[in-house]
Amino acid sequence: MNNIFFELTTVLILAGLISFIVSLLKQPSIVAYILTGLIVGPLGYYRMQQGDVFSGLAQIGITLLLFMVGLQLDVSQLKRIGKTALLVGLGQVFFTSLIGYGILRALGFSAVSSLYIAPALTFSSTIIVVKLLGEKKDLQSLYGKLVVGIFLTQDFIAILILISLSGLTPGNGSIYANLPLWENIIMALVRALVLILVVWWLSAKIFPKIIEYIGNNDELMLVVSLAWALGLAAFVASPVMGFSLEIGGFLAGLALAKSGVHYEISGKIKPIRDFFIIIFFIVLGSGLALNNLSAMARPAIILSLFVLIGNPIIVMILLGLFGYKPRTGFLAGVTVGQISEFSLILVSAAYVAGNLSQSEVSLVTLIGMITIAISSYLIMSAGRIYDRLHPLLKIFDFRKGAAEKHLHNVVLKNHIVLVGAHRLGHHLTETLQKHEAPFVVVDFNPEIAEFYSEKGILALCGDITDSFIQEQVNLPYAKMVISTVPDFVDNMALLHAIRRTALGRRKPKLIFVAQDETETKAFYEEGVDYVISPHFMGGMHLAKILEGKQAAFDLKKLREQHLKIMAHN
Repeated sequence: MNNIFFELTTVLILAGLISFIVSLLKQPSIVAYILTGLIVGPLGYYRMQQGDVFSGLAQIGITLLLFMVGLQLDVSQLKRIGKTALLVGLGQVFFTSLIGYGILRALGFSAVSSLYIAPALTFSSTIIVVKLLGEKKDLQSLYGKLVVGIFLTQDFIAILILISLSGLTPGNGSIYANLPLWENIIMALVRALVLILVVWWLSAKIFPKIIEYIGNNDELMLVVSLAWALGLAAFVASPVMGFSLEIGGFLAGLALAKSGVHYEISGKIKPIRDFFIIIFFIVLGSGLALNNLSAMARPAIILSLFVLIGNPIIVMILLGLFGYKPRTGFLAGVTVGQISEFSLILVSAAYVAGNLSQSEVSLVTLIGMITIAISSYLIMSAGRIYDRLHPLLKIFDFRKGAAEKHLHNVVLKNHIVLVGAHRLGHHLTETLQKHEAPFVVVDFNPEIAEFYSEKGILALCGDITDSFIQEQVNLPYAKMVISTVPDFVDNMALLHAIRRTALGRRKPKLIFVAQDETETKAFYEEGVDYVISPHFMGGMHLAKILEGKQAAFDLKKLREQHLKIMAHN
């Protein structure tokens, strides 16, 4: 029974078992998926009969991965990440590429191969590092924010390299495949300009209207998002355009990056992307060439040591020159000690274009497995390692920590999460602003989220029961959660999420809205600190009005106040 269902089930069961074992070793899942590919590929314990189908699924995975990158990559963020993160990111990529190129040439690699492999050694895994820093609860720290900025810069550079690679070396099916180099450069620039203009026009004129129409329909939004991502990718990869699927996926995401629902789309696409990206890494592992493993051992070890040690040192030097303390530089530097999924995508694209051999792709994949496995331990233990090495690391304190002396870092901790900001929530935002209380708004309506964003309030559009949104608002470290959402099921799901993410810490103060006495009692039984029942509160308010000696005057005054507030809203 060699149909796709049987084979896919077998491979996924194997991947699940290996992932479980790898998780016990505190390793990222990507290592398990590549190991699965090794088992079903070069090691030959199980031979895939549906290789073409798996390759197609892997392409979907890469397209959705780049779609998510584009979706979360607001170009305007470059202005907000700070000069330091931008320059350190550029410097790290430049110096790592330069030194890596020299090492590769010394190891006997050709100039062309070195030009492709060296940049692949510079990109760090955003997915893995952000996950690990999230587990350490360090994303909101000073070094965590620097790392996010550095990785954002890396992502931009990686995208530019992929665009250049796919444009200047189009596939055999492209009508530009046989053009001279200078003509190819001109045509690639023209096609890229046309694509950017079309995507910009769609994102400015068409998508806002579509999103406004489908914003409250979860299923329709998911289908439209997938259709747009895969559809544009297919068009961009057509013989007429001659770019790669990855570039199409990225541009599709970039077109929606400024939409009010990009967080919500990310949350819905993420599990689908994760499934297909599993297939990509399995296919990548299955294609490893292990017949010359002995020949790869020496360069793999040398280049892995360069990534694990050289990359962090480069970042530490650069941050030290900008005036950051050795501890900040070390903690940030450790995070770049591995190569990323972008590195594997880059060498895979170079292989398809005929610029790298299968053995060279296998070498980079092997470096990826080594560096990801080791750096995961280093990142989680970075604080303890620094405590032992800090006497030696003082040499990187070039400016006596000048950049941190007067730095007051704004951290999303001990904040208030306001879920639902339309009617009741609107009055709460005004009060919170007056008292300068740190808070973040989460609302399912994109128009409401956009309204608050325009007022300078941190606001996200999405479902608070979505784990992705919970990560964005740093739910475990909130001091209070106020939910004005009327849906009882959603509020109960939020309660369970708060318990799940508490991780032994004191849970935040909880204020929820209930529609009747039954819901009110249920919330109190679940540990909600205070429940707002509109009927109960309204009754109490009316009773106080009737107790007044000048009821008629009070009613007129209250009526005028009510109308004034409504007009203001």
